[in-house]
Amino acid sequence: MNDIQKLKEGLTMGSLFGLLLLIVVFIPGSELIALFVLPVPFVLYASRYGYRSTLLLGGIVLGFSVILSLFLFIGAIPLTLLAISAGAFIGHAIFQKRHSYETWALGSVGVTIGLLIIFVMIQVFSEVDLIEQYQSVIDESIEITKSMTETTGFQLAKDDLDLIKQQMNQMITLFPSILVLISIGIAFIIQWTSYKIISFRNKKRLSFPAFRTFQFPKGVIWIYLIAILLAMFPIEETGSLAAVVLNTTNLIGGLFSLQGISFILFYCHQKRLSIAYPILIILSCIIFLPIGIYLTRILGIIDIGFGVRGRMKQTK
Repeated sequence: MNDIQKLKEGLTMGSLFGLLLLIVVFIPGSELIALFVLPVPFVLYASRYGYRSTLLLGGIVLGFSVILSLFLFIGAIPLTLLAISAGAFIGHAIFQKRHSYETWALGSVGVTIGLLIIFVMIQVFSEVDLIEQYQSVIDESIEITKSMTETTGFQLAKDDLDLIKQQMNQMITLFPSILVLISIGIAFIIQWTSYKIISFRNKKRLSFPAFRTFQFPKGVIWIYLIAILLAMFPIEETGSLAAVVLNTTNLIGGLFSLQGISFILFYCHQKRLSIAYPILIILSCIIFLPIGIYLTRILGIIDIGFGVRGRMKQTK
């Protein structure tokens, strides 16, 4: 009886995914929304039957995607692989009854794998080197900027142009950390949507705890400090060690900013301040970028390093 139910639900979720994929094919520009919606059927299935059954379902659906890509939409295969990867990770974590933030972390891994697959497939099948294309765009932008400034009578020094070019090229080095941060955001939306649907269908409450309770372990701060110390040594800027250090500091720095925002919400809740205060503070941090990022990052570091929340709870 259980196998029949599993088969029925597999057919339902597979059909739902196929329908969503067809919507993406026939509605131009819907690919971005597809990143958040397509993994949901796999999350729902994996949350009941685990990752093994989900991978089997994914293999069947992938066959449909291959046929679709041959005749209608070449992007069907990478989008399907992303959906399977993200859905299996998030759904299996729900199946194991893991904490919401653990599920989020695993989901971020699944989305990162999916996005990497998409990146590699674009590189291989389109025969277009995205990094080379990006560098060409940078060179063209520099030349346009140079010619525009010359026509206005204001000439930029060669050192200034080289610095601008170096900073723009640094985005290539930061690609891994940017990819992970994007994956964290996508995984959150997928998980939140899945929680709402599962809670509605199964009459059981799944939700994220209040964001003010969000907190990283103290060990993260040591990784950050080690990366900063390594950055102080004279290492080759284009080397792999420099890339690892740069990505580590930026990625963990971004996570500390999340910690800082969480602390702002916690502080306002502890002091029983109006919800308007944290909203205004967070909006101010977003508006005044990058200053806001650094301020929230410092708050996050202080919160973790000095255990501020624990002290506030004790003195309350």
